[in-house]
Amino acid sequence: MTIKKPLVRIVDDDPDVLKAMRKVLELEGYQVVTYPSGEAFLTEDSYSLPGCVILDLKMPGLNGLEVQYQLKAREFNHPVIFLTAHGEVESAVFAMKEGAADFLQKPVDPLRLLEVVALNIDKDLKGLTLRVEERKKKAALLTPREAQVIKKVLMGLSNKDIGELLGLSERTVENHRAAAYKEPLHKRWVICYN
Repeated sequence: MTIKKPLVRIVDDDPDVLKAMRKVLELEGYQVVTYPSGEAFLTEDSYSLPGCVILDLKMPGLNGLEVQYQLKAREFNHPVIFLTAHGEVESAVFAMKEGAADFLQKPVDPLRLLEVVALNIDKDLKGLTLRVEERKKKAALLTPREAQVIKKVLMGLSNKDIGELLGLSERTVENHRAAAYKEPLHKRWVICYN
């Protein structure tokens, strides 16, 4: 599997902050996308790309902590770095307990920002590599027939079509799919066969 270029996502309601941070990060060679609100980020972002998110704490609409909560619910596994002009100890502690990677105060020193982003992208890429290796090991546990069926499922074929292609009854295909979905098996083969 080829790991795509990491993406730094910046979510802040201040257009000047978005512009300045984007410029600093792009000059360092990062791929950057900005969002003016938590809602825009949650609906438009491609979670599959590795990288990190820099998330403002205080925004109209969904605040940073609410966005972080949504990300956890959606199994967003990339580091979340909070950035705020309103450094509240209670919010920082809560964000960190909920899995935030770091908590920086505005205005942040550009060198400190680059250091934190580099560290967290490196962690994300290492974690992604480990997750892919783990999923490949688990996918090896599929029987050859389960692997055949899952490959066809990932192509978007129905049970009936898969059965016709493999010379199996629709019920047998259902059984192989069910076996492959046991435990968290369905998570292990998605990466392996894409």
